[in-house]
Amino acid sequence: MPNNPEGASSYMAWRALTEDALLPPPALPVGRRSFGCPQMAEAATLYCGARSLMGAVRELPALAARLMKPAQAGGEGEMPAGYTYLGQLMAHDLCTPTEGEFDYALSGPAPGFTRQTVTQALREHPLHLESLFGPITADAALPVLHRFPPAPLFYPYFAADIPRQKPVSGPGRSLGDLPDTRNDDNPMIAQLSALFIAHAERVTARLAALGHAPADSLRGAKVATARMWHRILLHDLLPRLALPELADLPADLGAPGGKDIPVEVTAAILRAGHWLVRSQYQLNVNTIPIRVLLKGEPDIAALRARPGGENFWRIDWRNFFDLDSVWPPQRAMRLEGGLTAMFGSDFGLPETMEIHAALVASDNDLALRDLARSADSGLQTVTALAARLAPALRDRFPDWVLWDDSARANLLSGWCAACGHPAPGHLTADPPLYLYALLEAGTGPRVRGFGEGLRLGALGSALLWSSIKGAVEVAASTLPDAPADPDLPLIDDMPSLVRFLTLNSGV
Repeated sequence: MPNNPEGASSYMAWRALTEDALLPPPALPVGRRSFGCPQMAEAATLYCGARSLMGAVRELPALAARLMKPAQAGGEGEMPAGYTYLGQLMAHDLCTPTEGEFDYALSGPAPGFTRQTVTQALREHPLHLESLFGPITADAALPVLHRFPPAPLFYPYFAADIPRQKPVSGPGRSLGDLPDTRNDDNPMIAQLSALFIAHAERVTARLAALGHAPADSLRGAKVATARMWHRILLHDLLPRLALPELADLPADLGAPGGKDIPVEVTAAILRAGHWLVRSQYQLNVNTIPIRVLLKGEPDIAALRARPGGENFWRIDWRNFFDLDSVWPPQRAMRLEGGLTAMFGSDFGLPETMEIHAALVASDNDLALRDLARSADSGLQTVTALAARLAPALRDRFPDWVLWDDSARANLLSGWCAACGHPAPGHLTADPPLYLYALLEAGTGPRVRGFGEGLRLGALGSALLWSSIKGAVEVAASTLPDAPADPDLPLIDDMPSLVRFLTLNSGV
């Protein structure tokens, strides 16, 4: 059922005050806590920007306009492009959005409008792959997959997709039948999701062949796939997104038994994935603009039913992961400069992703939404987060700019001067976390705690490593008892998953 988390939320009630709302908020969005805290951090440590909520938000459109980079060759980093969408799946599997829409009326009265219905069931257990399977203990059947026809000469690796039904009436794209239909935002995350569902299918069959009952086999397969998911996150995704030297940071666990996710990660750091998105993708032999892929097709099944169209938008995973030494994958964009043009702008986004034109006149909707989440969601300030991390990291990394207030201010003021942004004093003294993480990631050298455009910098990396390790630890401890296949290969990276499915699918 559609998730409506706003209900009785104290946070959303505060948001509704608009002009009368002062920063910081009195409560966090539902399902969130402050990093390093069991619940919400002290108000004095939270971002307050211009103090007034609407005052802070009014500063953001001009700032968002500076967070665009040209869609041109040479802006790619080192990370294969598939990890952009593995990170998106991780974000969706952690939690559902509870911060509300961007509904700040900056250029006119807020209209009454509706969005396309998106299913986002609340997470009982983050990182259990509930966004694909639903709760593991519910024993629901696995989502059905669309099978592409074997074509080993042209498609040597396994691929599958999420089936979609044409909308009953009206315009719009179709969405797959998943517990969280955000996992059908685009062909990349949809077909990547299908890989994990296919793994669960194969393990279900293996457990049944060992003599386990159907329900036990299904539960065991979901548990095995969730454990594989955890290994892939810690061993394959995070070392590419965050500084590997911080992999030994202790897990940030919050309250005993708690499942809330640090708001600094959900509202700021995970949004770094938007900086990685390319303006176009080579799915197979065809290259498609991202705006077309995001818009989707109203009836993709009909297109695939046409003669010669059976592989429409089929992904050749060699284009997204390191699977073939003579077939290098396309790369994600560098973590610098902001969002790629034609992705973050009005003319590049589907209508369902745009901020309503009556609210704000902007060509940078996604950057504006991302900045707003750092301003209005109750995040700790960069200064407070640096102080929280210093006892564990300052002696190990004494040269990090993160520890130096004036050096951080110079980083911000230098960027403002370079892009011609007339920054208010509070922006350089304590910027929104999203902006600081972007500048820290896109700068060098690494010894100073910067990401050199290839990874998150010191603060972003520390928050991501510690928070995801904590979420994985809690998730692993809450998996139900289930039968296991002692001979199941141990998979801890995406190329190995694709190869396993290829060997076990007859491709």
